[in-house]
Amino acid sequence: MATAGNNFESRQKVLGYPVDVVNESEALSMVENSWELARTMHVVTINAEMVIQAQKDNRLDRIIRHAHLIVPDGAGAVFALKLDGHDSVRVPGIELAEKALASAAKKGIPVALLGSKAEIIEKLRKDLPKIHPGLNICASHDGYIDETEEEAVVREIAESKPGLLLVAMGVPRQEYFIDKWISLFPGTVIIGVGGSFDVFAGAVKRAPVLFQKLHLEWFYRLMKEPWRFNRMASTLPNFAFQVLFNHFFNSSPRAISSSERHPSGGRRNHSTKKRRAREPQDRSKKSTESKESTDL
Repeated sequence: MATAGNNFESRQKVLGYPVDVVNESEALSMVENSWELARTMHVVTINAEMVIQAQKDNRLDRIIRHAHLIVPDGAGAVFALKLDGHDSVRVPGIELAEKALASAAKKGIPVALLGSKAEIIEKLRKDLPKIHPGLNICASHDGYIDETEEEAVVREIAESKPGLLLVAMGVPRQEYFIDKWISLFPGTVIIGVGGSFDVFAGAVKRAPVLFQKLHLEWFYRLMKEPWRFNRMASTLPNFAFQVLFNHFFNSSPRAISSSERHPSGGRRNHSTKKRRAREPQDRSKKSTESKESTDL
């Protein structure tokens, strides 16, 4: 499948990581085009924290570089792109997910939800079809999945043949999860949506519109959740320093060539069995309740 860069000639780099300089409308068009062509699409919503994490995590690094659509979710990514002369705007993952849900409802695309708590999922199953009349939630499961049942849960969701799968597990676990099981979802658009389910359900309040417009959602969350400070303090200054250093002292960034785009042309036919052997899971029961990104 074509990446966004093929259609919009928009794929650029932020600290060496591919980012598609698209607006929300263009990103949604890519999603809808994937439905029309029945092709798999993995959407990554990238921000400063994810970039810094990927620099230290080879697995996450590979997943980002192989995603079909990578939208600038955070203000930091937009800042880096604008500094290099690209007319970039934020495409918040939560808003892209909302638009995708609305479009799926209109087009009759089945939707699956995976992640967060059982009570959140139950509320979304009731509320989302009211918000988006006609929405068909074909499958859902909370994020508390034991290793022994994970494959059965995923296969059950895959058998419902969703056209849109939203995975709310937080970075990087949702990316690991999508990468591991994407081969079971031919023709599905899969988006990692972090803490969006909690916001959709009203369990967490999103930043006021003024904060959103000023690209200060991260600051609003920091005020509400001071425990984020240490994590943000260790990543955001690092990101800003690297961006400024690369801009002023390194050679100018270039657009990614076609040879550097997704090598498979759209569908990653990984062997699940081989990758499971290569990348053993944590044996403990994992909660996939997400931590929201900082939007930077």
